[in-house]
Amino acid sequence: RYNNRTYRIDDIAWDMNPQCTFKCHDGSEIRFMDYYQKQYNLTIRDTEQPLLVNKPKKRLRTRGQQAPQAASEEAEKICLIPELSCMTGLTDDTRSDFRAMKDIAAHTRLTPGDRVTALRKFVERIRSCKEAQAEFDSWGLMIDPDILNVTGRQLKGELILLKSKSVVAGAEADWSRELMKEHMITAVPLQSWVIAFTKKDQRNALEFVKMLQKVGPPMGMEVKEPMVLELKDDRTETFIRSIRDNLTPAVQLVVVVQPTSRDDRYSAIKKLCCVESPVPSQVINGRTIAQSQKLRSITQKIALQVNCKLGGELWALEIPLKNLMVIGIDVYHDKSKGRSVGGFVASVNTSSTRWYSRVCFQLPGQELMDGLCTCFTASLRKYHDVNNCLPDRIVVFRDGVGDGQMKIVEEYEVEQLQKCFLTFSPDYKPKMSVVVVQKRINTRLLQVQNGSQFDNPAPGAILDHTVTRVGWYDFFLVSQHVRQGTVSPTHYVVVYDNSNFKPDYMQRLKLPVILDHGSLTCGPLG
Repeated sequence: RYNNRTYRIDDIAWDMNPQCTFKCHDGSEIRFMDYYQKQYNLTIRDTEQPLLVNKPKKRLRTRGQQAPQAASEEAEKICLIPELSCMTGLTDDTRSDFRAMKDIAAHTRLTPGDRVTALRKFVERIRSCKEAQAEFDSWGLMIDPDILNVTGRQLKGELILLKSKSVVAGAEADWSRELMKEHMITAVPLQSWVIAFTKKDQRNALEFVKMLQKVGPPMGMEVKEPMVLELKDDRTETFIRSIRDNLTPAVQLVVVVQPTSRDDRYSAIKKLCCVESPVPSQVINGRTIAQSQKLRSITQKIALQVNCKLGGELWALEIPLKNLMVIGIDVYHDKSKGRSVGGFVASVNTSSTRWYSRVCFQLPGQELMDGLCTCFTASLRKYHDVNNCLPDRIVVFRDGVGDGQMKIVEEYEVEQLQKCFLTFSPDYKPKMSVVVVQKRINTRLLQVQNGSQFDNPAPGAILDHTVTRVGWYDFFLVSQHVRQGTVSPTHYVVVYDNSNFKPDYMQRLKLPVILDHGSLTCGPLG
């Protein structure tokens, strides 16, 4: 750890070793082993080891990140000595160690009380430091000795609609117990499916199948016996070949139990099941279903995910607005391929339980979606096909937008959306609201109890004054319950609104839309 910097390994230079040379900033050449001896007083013992290659991003290069560079036409390439490098992050053994992870969480996931104590100590250190105080005075700034006390509001619990029963989302916004006992709104029978696993995971995979057949019927989901594919090894090619050879038009679902979590194998399976031979798929880590005491709850959540992927409907909420379309927009940046993918989803039924989805590819690093008009027009047509009418109200949730791009979203993306209305009729002018959703924020909301104790606010807590932005129509909403650490609120900024919603109606609309998301109770889709 000679420079305490972190590098991502992109490649291995098998044709290079520490005896090779690279160009210094002054144009002279020096061997890697001589550079480390001179610069850090480190002696390299293995002179034949290959070098690790890091290709830094442009923004890192502009910050002046310096390290030995290969003497080639690729001036951006940074070569590292394996002998002098060490792995970062947590190993699989550490992650599976409950006690170790609990000790780590005590430092990384501060409780509200510990967070307040740490902040107060930090502020006190600044105020007691003469140099720091002088710097604040030179800027005309003053730091408050304590956190800001404000008054927020609490939304009432939403009514969750199942097939034959309705329940109220409690203080923790959790209705999983009721969901496991009652039928889903629309349950799709799983009659023809395939499960693939290695010999190592045979017992766990078969136990998972039995448990799925046990927990499915109480939720209204019939599960037949699957086609079992036991693989001879865990190579990616073996998984892909076995799945491809057994795929037929009648197969509803492909379940893959992989022995270890590997991105390349996961990507290859998803490419086969999403692009080459489209079929719903579920990839499960073998360790996830290896714990017998948790198998039932895990299988129940997987069953909910599978039903979503098969086109089923889990639950719904009471949304009083009629002919409403809810749209979600986000952009994913693929760093490995240097391109961006825009994702677009839109509700197509009155209960917002069925969705139309579409993607479009963009230039590298591009955040704003140029293909928005195409996606939006197609979603309106789909809504008309389902309901025989166009939506009267449209609410767009836009994720992944920084503060500096708010005006661009308002002036550029909103204009694209409005142009789409003319495609259907010059008189078609629905009410529309465009809301930017910001999740990666530093603001934290804490609830004061008994005058001095701090706790996480309950789901549905709202703050729409004092800490909001000047000139913006924005608010903070806590939409989830956490058992560890401090809850992070979501920041909503309404950049455009001609629907004449009162602020209270706009805020109340956000929580039902969040609770209607299928991953909230059944976990992230795999």
